[in-house]
Amino acid sequence: MQGGPDLLAWFDGRVPSFHDAEVLVLELDRGGATCRLRVHAFEITNEVDPAGYCVLARHALVSFVLSGVTDLELAGFNHQNVLSGLSISREVDGYRVELEPCWGLSGFLKARTVQIAVSPGAPPKTI
Repeated sequence: MQGGPDLLAWFDGRVPSFHDAEVLVLELDRGGATCRLRVHAFEITNEVDPAGYCVLARHALVSFVLSGVTDLELAGFNHQNVLSGLSISREVDGYRVELEPCWGLSGFLKARTVQIAVSPGAPPKTI
């Protein structure tokens, strides 16, 4: 899976859970049966700020490009799409990306290939 090592490197060698990550973009393109998914991910630390909120670190925009989409089931997309988790598993004919919902978007996508790109930093105007 192209880009996987970059994702692990950004999160200090750990596989991120994508807990409370927000799906910012979901794009389906019939050309090449492609799906583009962009997620604002971060690490939730054990620290608490003066207002009592958990301190977030390692903000990144993580882009997934799934090519050769063979199946998908999506539900609940709205103005804010917060994940409980995101996982990628290997299947006989490619990969399965599972979107576990917290609020909004949920479902799965199956594709022949998955490419991952990591852009450090938080997106502007996050909810």
